Amino acid sequence: MRIALVMAGGGGSRLWPASTPERPKQFMALRTDRRQSLLAAAVERAAAVAGADCTFLVTTAELAAAVRAAAPQLPPEHVIEEPCPRSTAPCVALSLVHIVERLRARGWSEGQIDETPLVVLPSDHHIGDEGRFADLLGRACDCAAEARDVVVLGVTPTRPETGYGYIERDGVPRASACDTACASLTLYSALRFVEKPNLARAREFLASGRFLWNAGVCIAPIGRMLAEYQRHAPGLWQAFAPVVAALREGEVELARGRTAAAYASIQPASIDVAILEQLADLRVAATDVAWTDLGSWAAIREALPRDGDGFAVHAENGAAVHVVGGRDGLVWTDGADVAIVGLDGVAVISSGGRILVCPLERAQEVRAAAEASAKYAAARPRDKPRDP
Repeated sequence: MRIALVMAGGGGSRLWPASTPERPKQFMALRTDRRQSLLAAAVERAAAVAGADCTFLVTTAELAAAVRAAAPQLPPEHVIEEPCPRSTAPCVALSLVHIVERLRARGWSEGQIDETPLVVLPSDHHIGDEGRFADLLGRACDCAAEARDVVVLGVTPTRPETGYGYIERDGVPRASACDTACASLTLYSALRFVEKPNLARAREFLASGRFLWNAGVCIAPIGRMLAEYQRHAPGLWQAFAPVVAALREGEVELARGRTAAAYASIQPASIDVAILEQLADLRVAATDVAWTDLGSWAAIREALPRDGDGFAVHAENGAAVHVVGGRDGLVWTDGADVAIVGLDGVAVISSGGRILVCPLERAQEVRAAAEASAKYAAARPRDKPRDP
């Protein structure tokens, strides 16, 4: 058995205006017919590894209804609600609490729960070969269960990307005995995490051959993950003790209130910093599977088909797009016609009545535009009702 957890609570502000707090990027679809959102694809990815009955989602309370609608194959109670975002360490900790109690309610023994591998996945990535990726995750789950290791996934970089996190590995693959589940993986000791380097450092990382893109995927036996939280984040883990007690009594509403109280007392922290960087035996499985972290419009362009001039176009609802004399750019429109003349390396985004135009090389700065737009909208005077 395996358990999969899909994290679906991110805001995706760097993909404004198509991604907004009310409808963040995990609900976007790269296909123009919108038959499958990124979130729906991530759930299928997880279910291919663990099965739908052992796949869970975690998101914010505000997005829970939309998340359930996007994943109708999952039981509604498999969507775990956070009161508010607190980054990935609290998100996974709360999910572990709910998953363990759910498995106990199914009659799983403590030994079964302890040994079962958990795979934690983001909901906003694009995978070029889903079958190959699912096979990789399955083998990593088997390896983690057999060796009781924590394994993260690292993708061989193809360019000096400044919008991704990196994992530095050691120089020699960590050998495994021939007839073990780990033998089919290219495993290294993970030395350190580096988040979003500048261009000069990213070029150094690429040239060294020792750095992998951090795919944000973590695999470990549930018991090992519980132990590492208790060891390295005891305050965070203890904050959820009242939630555990309420869930064991079947007091769902009480558990929700205690979760809100816990979130009010804890600080945001990533699982990379709070847990994974603390592990002396952390291993990274290296792969060259086609993978894109859709964290910017430049990354969206990488994931879309491009014409002979390097332009990627995503046009919905019959929108017409005309590019004259431009190269290596992106157009994303949800209905407005768009024409571009003589511009190279530009992103033109039209969504929800909002328009963004920027050089793709500055796509990481879009968050500032999103924040400015939100402040303007909040301060904009409302139309007063007319006197009768």
